[in-house]
Amino acid sequence: MEKENIIAFCPKCNVQCMLKSVASHTITTPDNPLQAQEDPTGTPYHVHVYELAVCDRCDTLFLVDSCYYDIPDAGISAFQGQEVLYPAEKRIILDENISASMRKIYSQAISSYNCGLYEPCVIMCRKTLEAICVEFGIKKGDLKSRLVLLEKNGIIDQKLLSWSDELRMIGNDAAHDMCVLIEKSDAQDAIDFLDAILLYVFLLDKKFQDFKNRRISKNA
Repeated sequence: MEKENIIAFCPKCNVQCMLKSVASHTITTPDNPLQAQEDPTGTPYHVHVYELAVCDRCDTLFLVDSCYYDIPDAGISAFQGQEVLYPAEKRIILDENISASMRKIYSQAISSYNCGLYEPCVIMCRKTLEAICVEFGIKKGDLKSRLVLLEKNGIIDQKLLSWSDELRMIGNDAAHDMCVLIEKSDAQDAIDFLDAILLYVFLLDKKFQDFKNRRISKNA
């Protein structure tokens, strides 16, 4: 089995980096355990190579799972892919309760951040706020007034309104003020606040309603 190079997005460097392996552990599982007892070298195996690795630029620590499909007798060792288990990369919120159009805008914000494009990132965060308003039928007026309507309609609370308004303003600065420098920390904060708003509006509220309905059903 020829080990593959480990290339991953380093959150500290904010670019794709080569990783240097410092320790590894291999777990091999036969595709068919009964067949493996009779023909141990002719049986296909799923191989996971877990490696502790460090970024070759900044020494950030990673845990990486490299997957292979091996058939020893046939000399086959097919690389299946790698997954960075630590540090966890920021994931796009893909819950079915969030519309495809909103997920697309959100993913563009994340992609911009990962490429070091911080101004486009915060602009897309602001655009996601506009999409939230549209999702709840609030389409008229400027974004500030629409966010206030979200709060008045009980869709967000006062704290989330404050966060949303800050996202709106930094998005405006990025789009219209040529003198404003949007830094990495600004983009990271914008994504974190947006995550909290999306979780509250689309995920946690539904989970709470489902929880209440289950309790009502049990009591009935």
